[in-house]
Amino acid sequence: MKTIVALATPPMNGAIHIIRISGSKAFNIVNKITTSKIIKRGYEIQKTNILSDKKIIDSVLINKFVSPKSFTGEDLIEINCHGGYYLANKIIELLLRFGCVLALPGEFTQRAYLNNKLTLHEAESINNLINATSEKAIELANNGLDAKTITKLKQFREKLFKLIGQVEVNIDYPEFDDVPNVSIQQFKKIISELIKKGNQIINVSTKVIPILEGINVTIVGRPNVGKSSLFNAILNEQRAIVSNIPGTTRDVVSARVNIGNITINLSDTAGIRTTKNIIESFGVDKSYQSLQNANLILWVVDGSQALTNEDKTIQKLLTNKKHIIVINKSDLPHIAQINGLKVSTVKNNVTMLINRLIKVLKFKTDINYHQIILQSTRSIGSLKAVVNELNDTLKLINQKQPIDLSLEHLHIALKNINIILGEGKSYNFINEMFRKFCVGK
Repeated sequence: MKTIVALATPPMNGAIHIIRISGSKAFNIVNKITTSKIIKRGYEIQKTNILSDKKIIDSVLINKFVSPKSFTGEDLIEINCHGGYYLANKIIELLLRFGCVLALPGEFTQRAYLNNKLTLHEAESINNLINATSEKAIELANNGLDAKTITKLKQFREKLFKLIGQVEVNIDYPEFDDVPNVSIQQFKKIISELIKKGNQIINVSTKVIPILEGINVTIVGRPNVGKSSLFNAILNEQRAIVSNIPGTTRDVVSARVNIGNITINLSDTAGIRTTKNIIESFGVDKSYQSLQNANLILWVVDGSQALTNEDKTIQKLLTNKKHIIVINKSDLPHIAQINGLKVSTVKNNVTMLINRLIKVLKFKTDINYHQIILQSTRSIGSLKAVVNELNDTLKLINQKQPIDLSLEHLHIALKNINIILGEGKSYNFINEMFRKFCVGK
């Protein structure tokens, strides 16, 4: 593998920057740009200067980790330089000149996974920890890094693996005495226990996944009712363009905001209406898509006007969707014949709406954070596939079908539990998963 380099700190001026290098040539390359020899000895900090065309450009500290005792499992060096962004880039350019290549997003963690320093579940937990926006999110991400969680997931997998082994030996080698026969009752009991445990994990993980990934809240309404103004008011900053011209918003504008210790993925959409403008129609189509994917919808109505046909069309779309009716322009006489939560985006008066959001989106606090909690919807989907296969197995047994017919379902279940742990390596999937990480991680 090539030796990779990336900036591990945010790309801006600050007190210090950390430049990360990982690979078999890490020490060799770094020694080409330093005034003193960087000795290959792990868990040490060494002070030196960085040279560019024989001129000293910075005084740095070098943190050293020698394979396999490093985060990536490879030789790893962290250069702590002064925090000028131009200076950090200059050092990275030198490292590239002497043999490094720029790391892809998530490549450091990907190498840690490929070198068996992390399970995939732990890697997902690290990414959740980096992106945590609340104390609960930090607590949940650390749950995934707890060795007890990994141990319990592997115990689940081990029970399934052992059951498959016993069944296969009993079928293929009935004369083999070292493996005890599994009775139908024992078989059903083990499968039932695994289904119960799987459903428990799915239920608790599904409840808390919005804490990690955020709740999708979409603002919809016809043009010029104050959707973008409401978006800006909730964020308490000017993110969306506001204009009196209908159809100003042509695309979905999104932002993350933490409200009452809850992370919200807030989206402002184009006004929903019939239009002959091709560009605006694309925005309206995206509004429909965002509406379908939302966990909660804020339907904005202009309280100073009677409901229009466009309003009524939107009202029908929300029939089976969780939503809050937000009546904007409460500073003007109320004419719209509809009840809802009154706000005035002109006066930035959205406190009542914020309080309603906290109440509606409030999570139950009775979750035991020491349980097994999966760290992504991907993992939950894989475990649902496990449970589905186990349920199909149980159906076959209850129908008194030969036990060997269940083996295919059990093998698929085992494959999916391995996917959660990342031990059934599919490299296309792995590459895609780690691209969600930041570059220096």
